[in-house]
Amino acid sequence: MHFSNVLAIARTQSKSEDFRALIVRTVPNDLKVDTRCYGQLIEAHENHAHYRAVIIEIDTPSAINQTLDIIRKTRSDNPACTIFVVVTFASTLSKTKYYLAGADYCVKVVETSPDKKLSLFDAFLSESARLNCCGLMLDQDRMCLYGAGKKLEISFVEMKVLEALIQNRLLSHNEIAEVMGLNTKYYDSRALEKSISRLRSKIKAHYGDNIIQNIRGYGYKLSRGFIHANHCHAIEESSNRE
Repeated sequence: MHFSNVLAIARTQSKSEDFRALIVRTVPNDLKVDTRCYGQLIEAHENHAHYRAVIIEIDTPSAINQTLDIIRKTRSDNPACTIFVVVTFASTLSKTKYYLAGADYCVKVVETSPDKKLSLFDAFLSESARLNCCGLMLDQDRMCLYGAGKKLEISFVEMKVLEALIQNRLLSHNEIAEVMGLNTKYYDSRALEKSISRLRSKIKAHYGDNIIQNIRGYGYKLSRGFIHANHCHAIEESSNRE
């Protein structure tokens, strides 16, 4: 996990310290992790703009509304940070509300075995951190993606979808349909899903990463920081390779 400053948030101060210990155990390398509890964040007006990542534990259904407020405030104060949500109570998990509030990643980790819980948490952080470390460039002029020494040509519609996701990061099915030039009242949802699935598969086959996530019942989400748009010229290294 390549973040210089991390904030761990949990329901109480003692739980935030336990959560911090789990993060440090999972991601070593002398990671600096500060802690806060929900009450401190709701009552205080401190700015968290210097944190590269914020990791929030939700351990009870009664804390959902509090944490949604914390996510919204964190995203407003620090648009560039990566927000992780870790749900540790046994319940049906709806990720959409957390994504709409501004979270980047959400996982349910409910295990009685500490080792199993640690393993799941480690896999979650490692995968999401890896995605944030890799980067692609979208060149609108040439309608292609560049990255990792590779070039991937895409269609005009696929380019417009990626442009919209880069700008908004989370789009509903209707918003995607509008970007694709479809009639938002009469479009075939299966055709839309097939088109997005094709784009996801192309990118994954070329670069090995599934960066467009399907948010069930809502739409699609782009991994933060993975693709950047270049409105002028292709990046220098790709031009040299051609």
